[in-house]
Amino acid sequence: MSGYLAFVKKELIENIKNHRFLILFAVFLIFGIASAFLAKFTPEILSALAANVEMSSEPVALDAWKQFYKNSSGVGFSAFIILFGSCLSSEYSKGTLVLMVTKGLSRKAVILAKYTVAAVLMTVSYWISYAATYGCTAFLWNNAAPPNVALAAFALWIIGFLYLSVLMVGCVIFNQTFTSILFTGGTIALISFLGIVDPIAKFSPFILTTQNVDLISGTAAPSDFIIPALLSITISVLGLLLATKLFNKKQL
Repeated sequence: MSGYLAFVKKELIENIKNHRFLILFAVFLIFGIASAFLAKFTPEILSALAANVEMSSEPVALDAWKQFYKNSSGVGFSAFIILFGSCLSSEYSKGTLVLMVTKGLSRKAVILAKYTVAAVLMTVSYWISYAATYGCTAFLWNNAAPPNVALAAFALWIIGFLYLSVLMVGCVIFNQTFTSILFTGGTIALISFLGIVDPIAKFSPFILTTQNVDLISGTAAPSDFIIPALLSITISVLGLLLATKLFNKKQL
């Protein structure tokens, strides 16, 4: 446990010093603020640029949350994967893991510490982004908030852990950052593809990323998210266990 905590501290300091956390935080925060303002003022901007363009309806708070879920699941989590795709490759190239392991640090502690720090930084960045969207939306639409916005955001947050588990497996298998990221993207695409095949489509973890708007608009029920959420958590745990097992056998 002491080795794990020491490595967590080392990872936190390193991710602050190399600006990885700052970049991730900035990406999520910018999109959190921009989601509401883009939804509110894009129609006016388009009308100003093209006089013959007429908007069929006024923007509502739901439009801001559509932007938030789209930005977070797309650019936000993509940035997260890219930034942390080098979490082990840099250690491989520097040879620091060999020294730490020979001094008694368990390989399990290495994987768990890296996963913990990445998960914490993702969580902080994501929920700050959510708070920014919530605050800006409340300001622009006079506290008009659709129902279940927090539940829909919580569902999307769970997917972040699935992405991280797949990424950790890729980082263990491959020594290069690019191949780790490519493996992660390919695996996520495969899981997503399987999720459109009946009869398992309604249980796919990616319901947590594709039906957020349906949940807050009332066309989907919270119960529809239970099995996908449990499946996502299960895959995350299995992925982390697999990464740990593979790392125990890896030649450093």
